Amino acid sequence: MKKNSFFQFLLNKRSLVILGFLLVCAGVFTREFFTVSNLTNVMLQIATDGIIAVGATFVIISGGIDLSVGSLVALVSVITIILQTKFNTPIGIIVSIAAGISVGLLNGLLITRVGISPFVTTLGMMTLIKGIALAVSDSHSHSGIDPNFARLADYPIFGIPFAAIIFLLFVLAANAFLVKTSIGRGYYAVGGNPEASWLAGLNTNRYILMAYVFCSFCTAIGGILLTSRINTGSPIIAGDTGTTVVSAVLLGGTSMAGGIGTVYGTFIGVLILGVLKNMMNLMGIGGYYQTIFLGLLLVITVLADRTHFNQHK
Repeated sequence: MKKNSFFQFLLNKRSLVILGFLLVCAGVFTREFFTVSNLTNVMLQIATDGIIAVGATFVIISGGIDLSVGSLVALVSVITIILQTKFNTPIGIIVSIAAGISVGLLNGLLITRVGISPFVTTLGMMTLIKGIALAVSDSHSHSGIDPNFARLADYPIFGIPFAAIIFLLFVLAANAFLVKTSIGRGYYAVGGNPEASWLAGLNTNRYILMAYVFCSFCTAIGGILLTSRINTGSPIIAGDTGTTVVSAVLLGGTSMAGGIGTVYGTFIGVLILGVLKNMMNLMGIGGYYQTIFLGLLLVITVLADRTHFNQHK
């Protein structure tokens, strides 16, 4: 009984257990990890995917998935830089955010009004957006010309990069909304049992629609900050963003079955991936092996999620 209780505890707290284990390994196997400069670099590296993961948490809790976030980041980067060179930076940012919201709205409408599954909808949107990004950029990367914008993401405020501060603000605000408001708690009901939620008077389609709009809005913000970091608009960046974001959300304890998860958990999941990647870089582990480790971690996480779900059916 005690053994089962201990296993259940580890299963429930798996994200914290994994993070703690990785931090211990990072301290033991690398001397540079806990330096101020490296920790600052980790915060900067995880910020953009972290912001997107906050939005993806809403989508997955509500029972969906969004595979189009990586392509949207590429489109946002292209729009931001091209409009920056033709007009100015504020116009590029505004149009990029508007484009992001439009993509989320289209995803949500296709899913709720037309009845196409989230997987098929966002897979098709991923391809469509990628093609638009290639067409708009003429399949070329474009360099930014605004030095202030190029310094935006990593601009330090009390030693913390601006992008990391935005990420933390998104985590705090989104978590408060989900936990402390009746609308936020409605997402759990919609994801856990859409039919019962509809019978209880919740507008399930509106919840799902707004989840996709918010996810794409977060993706646009993350894409703008990533564009600032590299000062380049490229139609081929963020190729692994979709996988990274979904991995972070699942590592944080959000269930693919819907109705279960927290933004704070996603924050932990983002930290896990950031610490793991940084530690492997410091240890000189190559990119191919990093992909293998990340894939194994994701498979283990999905198995743990399935085990936890089956135990509570």
